[in-house]
Amino acid sequence: MTEAIIGIDLGTTNSLAAMVFEEGPEVIGRAGESPIIPSVLSKTSNGWIVGREALPYRTSAPSQTVYSVKRLMGRDIEELEEEIQELPYQIVAAQRKLVKIRLGDHEYTPQELSAEILKKVKTESESILGYPINKAVITVPAYFDDAQRQATRDAGKIAGLDVVRIINEPTAAAIAYGLDEKKEGYVAVYDLGGGTFDISILRLSGKVFKVVATCGNTHLGGDDFDRALSIVLKEKVKQKYARADLNDPISQQIFKQVAENLKIQLSSSLEADYQIEIPEKSISYQGTFSTGEFDSLIKESLDQTLSSCQQALEDCHLDVSEIDEVVLVGGSTRIPSVRQYVERFFQRKPNVAIDPYKVVAIGAGIQGHLLAGGRRDFVLLDVIPLALGIETLGGTFSKIITQNTTIPTEASELFTTHVDNQTGIEINLFQGERELVKDCRKLGQFKLRGIPPMQAGLPLVEVTLHVDANGILTVSALEKRSGQKASIEVVPFHGLTQYEIEQIMDDSYEHALEDFNERQLIEFRNTVEGVFQGIEKNWSTAENVLSDSQREAIRRQMKVVEEYSKGTDAQSLKEQMDILGDLTRPLADAAIGNAVLSELQKSPASS
Repeated sequence: MTEAIIGIDLGTTNSLAAMVFEEGPEVIGRAGESPIIPSVLSKTSNGWIVGREALPYRTSAPSQTVYSVKRLMGRDIEELEEEIQELPYQIVAAQRKLVKIRLGDHEYTPQELSAEILKKVKTESESILGYPINKAVITVPAYFDDAQRQATRDAGKIAGLDVVRIINEPTAAAIAYGLDEKKEGYVAVYDLGGGTFDISILRLSGKVFKVVATCGNTHLGGDDFDRALSIVLKEKVKQKYARADLNDPISQQIFKQVAENLKIQLSSSLEADYQIEIPEKSISYQGTFSTGEFDSLIKESLDQTLSSCQQALEDCHLDVSEIDEVVLVGGSTRIPSVRQYVERFFQRKPNVAIDPYKVVAIGAGIQGHLLAGGRRDFVLLDVIPLALGIETLGGTFSKIITQNTTIPTEASELFTTHVDNQTGIEINLFQGERELVKDCRKLGQFKLRGIPPMQAGLPLVEVTLHVDANGILTVSALEKRSGQKASIEVVPFHGLTQYEIEQIMDDSYEHALEDFNERQLIEFRNTVEGVFQGIEKNWSTAENVLSDSQREAIRRQMKVVEEYSKGTDAQSLKEQMDILGDLTRPLADAAIGNAVLSELQKSPASS
């Protein structure tokens, strides 16, 4: 086997690494010590403190200590408005709508901070293994969009790692469970971590397992449970200390820390005692919290996860009864009520044979082993979560790669110009499920230049979208007559919010008919414009080959079509266009005949 490739689960709350040893796949850690590295870092005068050692700084230096940085990856300042109110560190706007975290006099991108966590994972692994590690497979939530995947890959590069593959967390879990050893069936992977939720449905067939549907929420997880618990604890303390200001960074972090500890205790007992001490404000408060109280706090979030499960099943046209196995992933699935919810929904006990904290890293480690030349006896097929395409005339969204397409994948479509002598085309890339680009998310843009001047409709521009095994998008354009090319690896404008990801899917169903009619109207209006130009261009031919009454009928119908194109009924406009088409057919035949004759007369005589 070649150089070792470790697997890294870069989590919202915790991170860890794994690889395949002689005895089999396992997380990388020292005997008797936890292999988990908290995804927390603090900037001190002596440099970065990362992991478990950084945890105390959340209350002693909250404005200099960063946690949950994964939630900031590939997102803009507007999308983070809610979080900013609660985070003790400062978030500021950066170029291209992205954000930076201000710590003292310095500003850092989320990628740079994630890189520090990855460096810690790398150096810890090297110290335990006794040799350098330069390559890694890194996992991401299945519902991470292109912006968030790019940000994760960039973080790896900054950390000095060659990121040989980015794979979805649920897919990594499937690998860890060795689900390829089953012959047939469907598996649901329910992945609830610190900051994200995914549900993936996999179809197993022999040694091939394919993700057939994925749904989720990049902004739902254990952090939200902690936040809900913190608010209740704060209200309880406020009843006793009515005049105390409990919104300062230190107080907020103390509440969050107590909430986290309470959540963990309530995962193994029916009730738990807690104590809140804020010495600076002379606050000392004790209380007891029950699992019933906690379960009612997180019920709404758990209902959201089940809605995503239902959506995933509908996307792949399956019933709950057709799911053969359910696998739990993520630290938040240790909560008893989460397991009860999942069991009730899927009507079967979930599989928890592997520690939910470790399963993703182990799967990534196995994938790294395979990429390094190890045992290779199963095929893994992942999918993209939302359709990819480009903007076309009138603001329509032309989907080139559809939702849930298996990756890696490549697809092309031919487009043309709509203006005579156009020498450049701006290509705008979008991701979403609606018919018009105004309802989708813009990923990027580039320009195809150097097209020779031609009449509208003559250039043939082939736009190709390629999504690699990491889910990273590359786009190229080729004008086939001239051979002019342009391409871009998409550097997205920003990522998708939790609300938008849900809305994208909901809106696509809710507005399907309305969107279709609006899209048809735009396309029919564009066709009308082209037909009118063609008629005017060939009117001299009409005067030679058509009677006065035929020409008069065409002019009358053109006015009718013009009136209908101002309306909102696509079908009626189409009917009037068909009438015009019938009236102009003799003219079209004559025009084509003249064009062919003209081309033949230009051609050199054959020998």
